[in-house]
Amino acid sequence: MSVERFLRIYKKFYFDEVKSHALLYGALFGSCANCKTMEIKLDLLQCPSCNNAFKYIAFMNPKDHLPKMLRIAQERPEVTFIDYDDFKRIEGELRAKDILK
Repeated sequence: MSVERFLRIYKKFYFDEVKSHALLYGALFGSCANCKTMEIKLDLLQCPSCNNAFKYIAFMNPKDHLPKMLRIAQERPEVTFIDYDDFKRIEGELRAKDILK
């Protein structure tokens, strides 16, 4: 019997593209990675401030949000889940490079 599960996959992305369309989700609300608007509900398809569509979602604690992820995957198959820690690490690296210029 085959059971569907989430599995992490590594894929190359242009970080600017991901950042401009990412919803970063914490315990109760999300924030737009592009414009930093906070308290965004998970069911919104785009940022209420900058109007960018959310193509990527990063959960701070994915294990806590597994039921939500399953629902989103079924309702919005075009959304890609990304690793929050990877996102923040790359964002920090790029910010540090800009400072050191």
